[in-house]
Amino acid sequence: MVNLEAQPDSCLGWIFSNGFRPLFVLATTQALLMLATWLLFWSGWLAPPATLVSTVVWHGHEMLFGFVGAAIGGFLLAAVANWTGRKPVAGAPLMLLAASWLLARAVAFLGGDWPDGVNALGAVSYWLLLAFLFGRELIKAGNRRNLKVLVILAGFALLILAYHLHWLPALEVLHLTLVLVLMLLTLIGGRITPAFTRNWLNRQEVRSTRMPAPFGLVDVAAAALTPVAGIIWVFWPAAMLTAVLLLLAGVAQLLRLWRWHGWQTRSEPLLLVLHIGYAWLGIGLLLLAGSSAGLWAMSAGLHALTVGAMGGMIMAVASRAALGHTGRELTAGPILTLAFVTLHLAALVRVLAALFPQGMMALIMVSGLLWLLAFALFAWRYLPILLGPSVPFSERLKAQRKG
Repeated sequence: MVNLEAQPDSCLGWIFSNGFRPLFVLATTQALLMLATWLLFWSGWLAPPATLVSTVVWHGHEMLFGFVGAAIGGFLLAAVANWTGRKPVAGAPLMLLAASWLLARAVAFLGGDWPDGVNALGAVSYWLLLAFLFGRELIKAGNRRNLKVLVILAGFALLILAYHLHWLPALEVLHLTLVLVLMLLTLIGGRITPAFTRNWLNRQEVRSTRMPAPFGLVDVAAAALTPVAGIIWVFWPAAMLTAVLLLLAGVAQLLRLWRWHGWQTRSEPLLLVLHIGYAWLGIGLLLLAGSSAGLWAMSAGLHALTVGAMGGMIMAVASRAALGHTGRELTAGPILTLAFVTLHLAALVRVLAALFPQGMMALIMVSGLLWLLAFALFAWRYLPILLGPSVPFSERLKAQRKG
């Protein structure tokens, strides 16, 4: 990976030298502070402010627009530099983007008594600025292939406006946002997971290796069924047609994953977790199908998709980006491996909490604490990397020669 970052001479310069740095820091901080606050509200140990109409809605909003939103921005701004061969977005534009994200968090927490138009403007500013910065890089480089990502960013902007201007009920907006994130996971996860797997397997030089299958009808089916089933689920969650479509979407996603032969990467946790995160996508859709058929609570599927798929893929992708874009070796190490294990245990326990109501209270608390431990470990390992300098190019060459 060619590192085109500038070489700042200060900590602040490094932090704002590439979009993944400040935004992954914000995503990590949000994962810790928001979930800890939510657990305090949920357990009754802390009274929520009067500005929060519903702590449940705030929890979902901040997971999707806050945590996931920062992670999306960090990934896209890091990726667009590789896709276009241009220098990363840096400096004042990144500072403004981070400030707009913080403004949106203030709106979500404190804006209950503010005018709807003010809240909408404050919340949508992050998505509009991110779309502008991302789209500008694509247009200047003549990269038309990835312009479709702007449609997804426009979707986030419209949905945050729908939330604050009350065009739709709040839960419907959050569920539609979830579907939009699943589309992005299907698009991006479906591109990078088999590609990284293929590259890694090629380097292993094992004769019995089975390479990920090329893009085909199963991939098309998964990409088409997931948003269709998801949108119908938002408006008709208890319909039998919804259950059937979600079942087909889940099966298509798991078949797609199976064709990538990810079990061969079990010796490299940094790669294996991409497959595990994607597996939660298929599992979550199947669990939603079961809830639509009346077999169990909807929260089982919701948390398989949010904690398992979103949380798992975000931690996996952020880890690779932080290492790769700063010139470090792409290997997990014991701290990050423990973070991965803990996070996916959090997803499993949260799903079990929905499937076994008699133990729900205790299991939700255990799942929340596991999530906090996972992101605390991630922060311990990665905040020094995100906030510090990259490995100089000369040192990378020396390491390669030694290897």
